[in-house]
Amino acid sequence: MNILILNQTWFADELRAMGHAVITCGTSHHLEHRLHGALHHIDGVLASLPGGFKPDRIVWLDNSAPVTIMGLEDCDIPIIFYSVDTHHHYDLHSHLSECFDHVLIAQKDFSEHFEKSQTPRSWMPLWAPEYVEKSSEKRYGATFVGTMNRRLNPARVDFFEALGAIIPIHVTQGAYSTIFPHAEIIVNQTVKGDLNFRVFETMMCGALLLTERTGNGLFDIFEDGKHLVTYTPRDPQDAADKVTQMLGNTPIMRSIAEAGRAEILAKHTMSHRARDLEAILTSLKKRPSSPRRHYAALMNASLLSVLSETVSTALSAELSIVSLNLGKQALRSPIMPTTVESQHVIKACLRHDRLTNTSLGAQLLEDFAHAFPDNYLFSLLKVRALLNRGKRLEAEKFAQSVFTHTPEQVFSTAEEAVSMIMAE
Repeated sequence: MNILILNQTWFADELRAMGHAVITCGTSHHLEHRLHGALHHIDGVLASLPGGFKPDRIVWLDNSAPVTIMGLEDCDIPIIFYSVDTHHHYDLHSHLSECFDHVLIAQKDFSEHFEKSQTPRSWMPLWAPEYVEKSSEKRYGATFVGTMNRRLNPARVDFFEALGAIIPIHVTQGAYSTIFPHAEIIVNQTVKGDLNFRVFETMMCGALLLTERTGNGLFDIFEDGKHLVTYTPRDPQDAADKVTQMLGNTPIMRSIAEAGRAEILAKHTMSHRARDLEAILTSLKKRPSSPRRHYAALMNASLLSVLSETVSTALSAELSIVSLNLGKQALRSPIMPTTVESQHVIKACLRHDRLTNTSLGAQLLEDFAHAFPDNYLFSLLKVRALLNRGKRLEAEKFAQSVFTHTPEQVFSTAEEAVSMIMAE
């Protein structure tokens, strides 16, 4: 197969070793085909690929950001979406799944958020990113390597400050592969109970993993007391007790560390995941287009517009135009938008008019209200639009025909609804 991998270099070498042609592509400098500029359409990306490369499959690898290539929802090439930071972005990713042909989810417990989508999905946990030799030279007892930023993760800072007050622990930042092999124990703390890379990295390096007792598939692939040791989340005393216990029994500690490393080498390397990915890619077919895909793409483009406004108002306005066009495409579907989809349509339309100084968004909202007369939010926005154009009597008449409350109550509710939607 010819495979286009977007955003990351993961699996590229492994898939090539299996006989596939692969190009990695995106805006990052380490990718083979680099995209310049902030906004791209998949048609332009495909036309720009070197040597006339024509992919049979596309793999979008999550980089913890909205999708920055437009048009994937209507691409005729089968696409896999790998949601890695599902625990952070499940609200967006669960909707974006409508745009793809298969979704891989790294955090197993969040799979339930994707149940409303008809897109096939699989759990694919993370892995040890590289092979690292273990070391018999141990310089550290208990160690943590990771970001310590109170603004980003105050719970982590509090935890390790409390843990450090009970037992000695080496807390640092840097390349894990230069530290983990020389530590007896690596203490892992998660952001949201996620099954993170540090789990796999620690065991690959031959250190004992002491990690939170969490879900997301941890105990589906590892056994507590055999491959790793767990502690109660947010309980520094329990973690300290486990560190003391393990350091006090070196043979058991190192036996568990060795079993963990053996399990990683047997089942959880990049090559293992690449084989799983290849199996899905081989059987992947273009599924029938989801009637909700344009709502999902609108949510994504609208979010990008919001995020980019502080950097470039021109880019934000351009993305708002993309959002509006996606709204027009979504309107062609006879399926009633959900409350969440309706909220995003409203926000996208109102932001569009503010950023472009036009009324095209307001017109599209009227079209939605006409197409879906039973949609409570669109009816509220129609009342508000009539008031904004000075058509109070018409607004009162429409409010009385649709709502059971008095027109004044409806007017007030409409303003409150807009304020809440735009504040999100």
